[in-house]
Amino acid sequence: MIKINLVAEAPAAAVTKRKRTEFSLGAKQGDVILLIAIALSCLVVGTRWYLLTDHRNDLQEIERQRRVERDELLPYIERVELLEARREALRHKIEVINELKQNQIGPVRIMDEVSRALPELVWLTKLGLKGTSLTLTGTAMDENPVANYYSNLDASPFFEEPILKNLTRSKGDIFNFTLNCVFTYAPPEIETAESSPPASPER
Repeated sequence: MIKINLVAEAPAAAVTKRKRTEFSLGAKQGDVILLIAIALSCLVVGTRWYLLTDHRNDLQEIERQRRVERDELLPYIERVELLEARREALRHKIEVINELKQNQIGPVRIMDEVSRALPELVWLTKLGLKGTSLTLTGTAMDENPVANYYSNLDASPFFEEPILKNLTRSKGDIFNFTLNCVFTYAPPEIETAESSPPASPER
């Protein structure tokens, strides 16, 4: 007859249960947390690096496209710059031509206006021109013709108010004089009259 001692086995089971080891981090808990933090940091840094790299690639692609567009437009840009240079050179030539024409017409116009203002009994012996400044030297039979010449110059729109620099009496009752004045090629009143449209005839 087989006998089973249940009482003796019960304590053995209890001892086996007590011998089981329980899972616990213990002293390694800080190391595990540190590893997790490092892993999260690497994940954040890696994500940021990936985004920046992708953005840099986009910028490089945009730059490449801009260079291609610039290379395509470069011949047109060079042509425009060439046309601008030619236009500037042409404008300079026109200015030089106009200046030469003005220099040719200027002395003729001055001599014409000076002779128009010249009264009788007055003779010019010298005319000096420096820019637009005139120096008129001449002789007259008496003082009145000199005064008339002064008035004629002053009344002309082409001359500013003249200045009598010298009036002396020489032998033979001849008066020598010197007048200074400034000549204006295009007086405002003359320009206004030339630019205003002609009046329509009345019906």
